[in-house]
Amino acid sequence: MAEKPCIFAHRGARRVAPENTLPAFARALAMGVDGIELDVHLTRDNQLAVIHDFVVDATTDGQGAITEMTWDEIARLDAGSYFDPSFAGVRVPRLEEVLDLVDKRCQVNIEIKSRDPYARDASDLVARLIRKRDLYDQIIVSSFNPITLIKMRHLDARVKLGILYDQTMPDLFRTIWAGPPMHPNAQHPHYAVIDAAYMAWAREIGAAVNTWTVNEVEEARRLARLGVDVIMTDVPDLIAQGLATSEG
Repeated sequence: MAEKPCIFAHRGARRVAPENTLPAFARALAMGVDGIELDVHLTRDNQLAVIHDFVVDATTDGQGAITEMTWDEIARLDAGSYFDPSFAGVRVPRLEEVLDLVDKRCQVNIEIKSRDPYARDASDLVARLIRKRDLYDQIIVSSFNPITLIKMRHLDARVKLGILYDQTMPDLFRTIWAGPPMHPNAQHPHYAVIDAAYMAWAREIGAAVNTWTVNEVEEARRLARLGVDVIMTDVPDLIAQGLATSEG
């Protein structure tokens, strides 16, 4: 493996700190990752909250849907105690806070969480933030919602896009979404989708292949041999070490 794929910390270093929080991203940066992956929702009062689920129940001491909560309500929640008492008081960050922490130290994959068929979601504000900070070379925006990505392409054609899917998505949809009007810069498949034929198809259309969520060293080595561009993982230190070590 002459060229190793980039390693992105999935929701930060979430095995050693509460996911999608500043401590998790700080730990990932300390591990020397090439990038971090995070999730963004739009609050009721149009703020960009970095949290994975559509509700706050699983990773905070609160309850409720993010789209029905104001930022002040979310900011008061404890997003660390569920992970370990030593993280008590850790809060859900805003996207701006994460970007301030990262600065220019690594790439950032922003996944916009959206189920809305009209993309009434975080896309407008994310596009505005990328443009304001001139982060076109540092950020890629991904989503499982193709309408969100089509909207993002319309909002700002300079923003890099990645379409997310797993093995349940029909190949026909993958092919359709690879072209206009979305024309994503990268394919973001679950690792189970990827084989030599898939990689040949991705290269033929000129797309990068950024895969998720790979936590086993042997699987990471298989993907590296196939030539994937990015491996997203919950254990970036383990995967980086495994790729740096010869299989023999």
